Amino acid sequence: MEMSSEMPVSSTRISMTAGAVIGLLMVLIQVNLLINLLVFTGGIYYTVRLYRKKRAGDVVYSQLLTTGIQTAFFTSVILAFVIYLVAKVIDPSVMAVFVDMIEQTLRSSETPSEILSVSMEQIREQISPELLAVATIIQYTLIGSVIAAICGFILRNPVQFDNQHSKS
Repeated sequence: MEMSSEMPVSSTRISMTAGAVIGLLMVLIQVNLLINLLVFTGGIYYTVRLYRKKRAGDVVYSQLLTTGIQTAFFTSVILAFVIYLVAKVIDPSVMAVFVDMIEQTLRSSETPSEILSVSMEQIREQISPELLAVATIIQYTLIGSVIAAICGFILRNPVQFDNQHSKS
């Protein structure tokens, strides 16, 4: 019996590496939301495709989905860490800018002044770098899950997918 010198392909390892790279890239290119979303989507697609390639196509949809979600999660952790670091340590005044942006958005939506003042008071009391970091992790993981589901569907092995449905 011959032992393989190659280690099994770990979706977690691939996802962690890709998530770190995607997260750092998104931090560095902070151009606008659309560009970041394209980088995020492309990164997840590339990672899922890379995982499938390293497994020589021997994957099922759930493995591709898991790889994509893990990538989104690790990316979101990098982004959350940077947001926390900036808002808490590097430039705490960024929190005031963020609150001002929220206020401008509410004003432009013609929110009644009573509701606006109560809402802004609550936002000023509750917003924190920690809350922004947690919200970033949740937001990007959820968005990434949808992207991963689509990428996994596109990159799945159609024969296995069809066979799973025909057996039930």
